[in-house]
Amino acid sequence: MEPKTYKTRVSILLMIIIVVAGVLCISPMILHHASKTAIILNSAFVILVLGITTAGIINIKYVIYNDTLRIYTFFWIHKDIKIDSIRKMEPSRCILSSPAGSLKRLAIHYNKFDVVYISPRYQEDFINEINKRRKCKE
Repeated sequence: MEPKTYKTRVSILLMIIIVVAGVLCISPMILHHASKTAIILNSAFVILVLGITTAGIINIKYVIYNDTLRIYTFFWIHKDIKIDSIRKMEPSRCILSSPAGSLKRLAIHYNKFDVVYISPRYQEDFINEINKRRKCKE
């Protein structure tokens, strides 16, 4: 079977929270009349961090190979999960840190006690594809 790629769902609310956090980092300096140099340097740093964070979220993807789900997170970092080890998949709104660009998540329970939260853009299609690959093994 051909590998199938799913991009992450990106939540506007999550992106707004990230931007507001960035603005809150800069605003105390402006309110307390810090020097222009300090404001510019702090702003540049915050913009850099926001840019890297946004790029990292937008680039999350999930690739289903024949027997493996590979979760690509921050550019080159990935996690492999054997499809045969997946015990259960269920909707979740867990806010734990995870490779997901949205709070509308899918909890994937695998191995004996492991769980990962992801947010594929097309969740039903993703679940169907995983189930189809699991049945091909039987």
